[in-house]
Amino acid sequence: MLVLKGDETPQEVIALSYGLEEGLQKFYAASAKLAIDPAVVQILSKLAEIEVRHQQKLFELYLAVESDPQDRDVFEAEVNSEMTEGGFNPDKLLEQNSQSFSSAADVLNFAMMLEAQAMDLYMRYADKCDNQKVKPILFKMADEEKAHLKSLGDLQERHGQR
Repeated sequence: MLVLKGDETPQEVIALSYGLEEGLQKFYAASAKLAIDPAVVQILSKLAEIEVRHQQKLFELYLAVESDPQDRDVFEAEVNSEMTEGGFNPDKLLEQNSQSFSSAADVLNFAMMLEAQAMDLYMRYADKCDNQKVKPILFKMADEEKAHLKSLGDLQERHGQR
């Protein structure tokens, strides 16, 4: 599980979030390669693309708060992507769950679980955080996860699941 000490800089929190998004993107992309059902492949590929867009938003946020920003390649080289949102190792998550992705509903429900855990994580850290520069970043990340949940709910409706 992720543990923030409370003294992280905004840049460190952004890098942590970026790594979580990257870990989840890797998981979705690898899952898409293993899936058989075209609808499942399509959803997993879309989820991987969404995580890439979230990484872009985080990098833009990093550029806004860092007085001497590194280029993206250097920034990414220092990011740890060994965990997904929800605090899971992407490889172990894939190994343990890829077989359960037999339908679009399974994939969407699983993705919603991960996003809900991520939203909860950011909200809890934001509530505990005393750093007035980090706190709004954590709340912003929680809001992003809430938006992800809404997008996943919209996808479920489009695929006829409730």
